[in-house]
Amino acid sequence: MSAVIRRHFSGLIREHIIKEHAGKETIFRLLERILIVFTIAIAFFISMSSIYPQIGSYLSSTLMAAGFLAVVVGLAAQRTLGNIFAGLNIVLTRPIRIGDAVMIRNEYGNVQDITLRHTIIRTWDNRRMIIPNSVLDEEVIINYTLNDPEKLFGITVNVPFDTDIEKVEAIMVEEAKRHPNVLSKLKPIFQILNFNEASIELRLLFLARDQPTAFGTGVDLRRSIKKRFDQEGIRFAVSGRYLLRKQELSV
Repeated sequence: MSAVIRRHFSGLIREHIIKEHAGKETIFRLLERILIVFTIAIAFFISMSSIYPQIGSYLSSTLMAAGFLAVVVGLAAQRTLGNIFAGLNIVLTRPIRIGDAVMIRNEYGNVQDITLRHTIIRTWDNRRMIIPNSVLDEEVIINYTLNDPEKLFGITVNVPFDTDIEKVEAIMVEEAKRHPNVLSKLKPIFQILNFNEASIELRLLFLARDQPTAFGTGVDLRRSIKKRFDQEGIRFAVSGRYLLRKQELSV
């Protein structure tokens, strides 16, 4: 019976509610779970009352005992209750939602589900992080999707001091403009970040529609920039540590 009720509510909510309010899928899933539990509980009491009519007379005493039992269970299950309240807080305040791209504990992934007890994050390499809601409620989370999913992404290179910086800038900006995933609403930005001991640190910033696209575009641009540098005779800087080690090996 519970399986029938679950299928009925799940189908009703997914077909007629979530499709019309896709952005509120997180809270509708929570309501789905609460309605299923509530409906099963009512159906159970109605069924028991029809079989055992005298069950109504025991209801008041049962509720009094349940109050005492709730105190005992609450003390014994503080962590579980903490997860439930944290889950409700996450769903109502919506710092993350189902489908959001997030970074938590140096792991990047998408929010796959938010239950009353835990949240499931599908990582970039298709693993599943199952995080108790009370833990998640205390974490600092980077949400790449909230409000604006567009991502400003940077590529950093180091070149020798005698490099023609204007030529490097022209190549890197040109390669970024050629890539179809770089949004034209923001012109690629070329920056000189730092003067290191044996190199100049340069960075190219570009805008992509979201974090996964930005990462993949960065991978493509590193390849194309390296190819253009080779064609134009531009060298990448070699770190001082590598040069020292090379000298030691040659002695």
